[in-house]
Formats: sequence, C-alpha cells, structure tokens
Amino acid sequence: MVRTVSRGVGFTALVAGVVVGVLLLGTYGAILGVLITMVGFQMLTRGVEGAPYIVAGISATAGLAVVAWKHGLTWTDLGLGRSTWVTGALWSLGIVVLVGTVIGIAGAVPGLRHLFADDRITEVSGAETARKALLDIPFGTVLIEEFAFRGVMLALVTSRTSTLWAVVVTSVLFGLWHVSPALEMHDSHNATQGSSWITVVGTVFFTGLSGVGFALLRLFTGSLFPPAALHWAANGTGVVVGWVVHNVTSRIVEIEEHHHEHGHEHGPDTPDAGPGA
Repeated sequence: MVRTVSRGVGFTALVAGVVVGVLLLGTYGAILGVLITMVGFQMLTRGVEGAPYIVAGISATAGLAVVAWKHGLTWTDLGLGRSTWVTGALWSLGIVVLVGTVIGIAGAVPGLRHLFADDRITEVSGAETARKALLDIPFGTVLIEEFAFRGVMLALVTSRTSTLWAVVVTSVLFGLWHVSPALEMHDSHNATQGSSWITVVGTVFFTGLSGVGFALLRLFTGSLFPPAALHWAANGTGVVVGWVVHNVTSRIVEIEEHHHEHGHEHGPDTPDAGPGA
C-alpha cells in the first residue's frame, strides 16, 4: 500500500515537473521543472525493473525533451547535434572496450571479487542479468540520467553562469540523486558495513566526482554519446561481471575444491608393486 502511494505521488510529480518546466518562464523555471521531474521519476521507479522501468525512463526523457524545446535548447546544446554523431560513436566504442576490459580483469582478481557481491546481481538468473545490462540500464538508467544532467541541466545552467559552475552544479545534483540508490545498495551489497550513512556519503561523493568526469567528457567531445557510453559500460559491465564471478567462477571453485577433497578421501595413488613383490 505504501509503495503504491509512493508511486502515485511519483507519477504525479513527474507529470507536474514537465508541466512546470514547460509553463514557467525563464531558465530557473526550466531547471525547477527538470528537478521535480527527476524526483518524480525516482519515486515512481524505485524497486521497478523490466518493461515498466524502461517505459518510465523513455517517457520521462521525452518530457524533458519537450522542456528543452520549449526553452529554445537545440540538439547541439544537448550534445546530440548531427555533426557530433560520428565522433561521439567512435569515442563511445573505445570507452566501452576499455572500461569493459578493466572491469573484466578486476572481476578475475580473487581479492577484488567482493566488490561485485551485490545480491541484486548475484541472486538472479542469467536472462535477467542480460536484460538488466542490455535494456534496463541503457534505456532506463543511462538515458534519463545523462539526458537530464549532462544534456538539459548542463545546457540550462551554462546559459545562466560559467561552464565551470555548470559542471559543479550538475555534478553535485548527480551525487545527491544517488542518496536513495545508496541506501538500497547498503542493504544488498556484501561489501558495505557499518552505518548506512557511511555508504550514502561515500556514494554521493563518488558519483559526484563521476558526474564531473561525465560532464567534462561531454564538453570535450561535444557529444552526449561518450558519457552515456561510459555510464553504461561501468554499470552494465559491472552487472555482467558480478553475475559471472558469483555464479560461474564460484561454481568452478566449488568443483575444484570437491575434487581436491575427494582425492584426499581416497588417499594418494599407490604404485603397483610389480611381479617381483
């Protein structure tokens, strides 16, 4: 019942945010609308996966696109100008390969495997893991977050202040956006210990710094594709590697340990005494 009410409030806030962003005049009205929309999206989708999550992400992004259009932002302002498509795609490809390789190597190091020990990853099927990596994360998480923070918000804040402050403001907001996910991670990740606020502060700080990197990458390349690719590569590859580490690698280790124990039960092989014994 509580979750249903929360989602109802979230849906209302999401719609209200788009309306506010469209109807209120001025940049600050648009910024306020984007913030309300994002809060509503998070309340609406907390604990939601699969098709409903993807639909919500695409719909909220479309709403933010209307806000951006209403306030005169161009596709170039949002990092989606046609002239940047090829460059953005090449950057994205390189980023995915590099980050995927690094995370894959990290997953192969026994001492680092605890970093992937998240129950939301390790206790699901391979099909669900593939869905999360290929659908939920790119079209539900990355799409709305990158379009909102490195697209619309970055362009809006830049129009009112310096680029430096725009990077700072959007990165701080991106960090604060992860307060609720941090609390969820604290309850599901085996590597988190102690007070939940330690997890929250650490997550907000880390994601805020990540936001700075995403924003600088967006500005340097002129494209929204590279930060989106980095965002997906970090999250999506982490999900896949986490599942493999704790579902495939762990089984291999169990089999090897079983064979080792079985060998000790029977004792070492005794060579034949030969005909002269």
